[in-house]
Amino acid sequence: MYEFLTVLMTFPLLMSSASFFWGKALGDPSNFPAHPFLYNLLISVQILAALIVFIYQAPLSFILLSLVYLSQAVGVLIIMRNKGKVECGCLGPQVNSRLSYKLVLLNLSFVCAGIIICYLTYPIYDPVIMLEGAFIYLIVMLLALFIAVGVPDALYATTAYRSAARLNRQVVVKQRGGGN
Repeated sequence: MYEFLTVLMTFPLLMSSASFFWGKALGDPSNFPAHPFLYNLLISVQILAALIVFIYQAPLSFILLSLVYLSQAVGVLIIMRNKGKVECGCLGPQVNSRLSYKLVLLNLSFVCAGIIICYLTYPIYDPVIMLEGAFIYLIVMLLALFIAVGVPDALYATTAYRSAARLNRQVVVKQRGGGN
C-alpha cells in the first residue's frame, strides 16, 4: 500500500524530471520561465525528494513531498505575478503547458494529499529504510520517461496520420466516382 501511495504522489515529479532529462538529451531549449539554475535546482530537489520517499518508507516522508509541492505552488504564483501566464516547460518542450491557477490548485491538492496520507498512515507504518525502494524508483522513473517520450510523439503521429488519411480519403472517393 505504501508503494502505491508513493507512486501516486511522486509521479508528477518524476514526469517533470524525465521530461527535463529527455529535453537535455535532445538538446531542446528549455521553456522554464525562471533562471536555469533554479530549474536545475528544482529538478534536483524533485529527484531527491522522490528517492527519499521510496527509500525511507515513513509517513513523515509524505510531509517532505508536501513541502516540495508547496514550494512549487508558491513558485508558480510568484512567476505568474511577475511574468503572467507564460510557458512553464513542466513536461518538456514538446508539450505546451502554461502556468495557471489550475497548476497551483493541483500542487496544493498534492500538499493536502501528502498531509492526509501522513496523518492516516502514521499509526500504521513504522519508519523503515528499504534499499529495494531505489529499484522501484528506477522502474517508475523509466515508466515516466516512457510516457514523457511516447505520449507527445504518439499525439503527433496520430495528428499526422489523420491529416494524411483525410487527403487519401478524398482521393479514394474521387476515384470510386461517388460519395459515401
